[in-house]
Amino acid sequence: MGYSRKLAPGLGTASDVEQLMLAGASAVFTDDDSADAAKRAGLRECLESLQTGDTLIVTSAAMLAPTVPQFMGTVAGLSARGVTFRSLSDPLLSAGGQADPAHVIAALESLRRRLSSLQTRAGMASAAGEGRRPGRPTVMTPERVAMAQELRNLGRPVTHIARVLGVSANAVQRSLAVFPDRP
Repeated sequence: MGYSRKLAPGLGTASDVEQLMLAGASAVFTDDDSADAAKRAGLRECLESLQTGDTLIVTSAAMLAPTVPQFMGTVAGLSARGVTFRSLSDPLLSAGGQADPAHVIAALESLRRRLSSLQTRAGMASAAGEGRRPGRPTVMTPERVAMAQELRNLGRPVTHIARVLGVSANAVQRSLAVFPDRP
């Protein structure tokens, strides 16, 4: 059996499904979005359909769980049921390997970093969808930007505009570069 999920907006599961079928999966279960295992019907159905002697194949260990402890728990649960786990991109994390423990720990740390990165990118995409952007809020309100543009149109230097507005010259320059409505 194979399992795949969409890890990021804009990425589908079609190429993963193809890789899993080529790797020998007789059926592939997919989920479209959620990192929350409780909300992944495809994963739940996949895990319930696995029998003793079956192998669960994934393209990446990151598909299986959003955190390393959840990944370890899922793989341990599969092993207890007599199900083998195989990751195409993380062979050291596949069950049955006789890898050096140091290499397995390094692979788990790499998995942790990838999962953290995926969660960060998903959070940033969600925030962007809500109109929020990362970083420190700007000091240049729309009113200040309009005043800066007006003063710049009158030929005032950026340092003078910054003093009048009570902000840094860099803030004025950035806002004028973003909103270049000057002649």
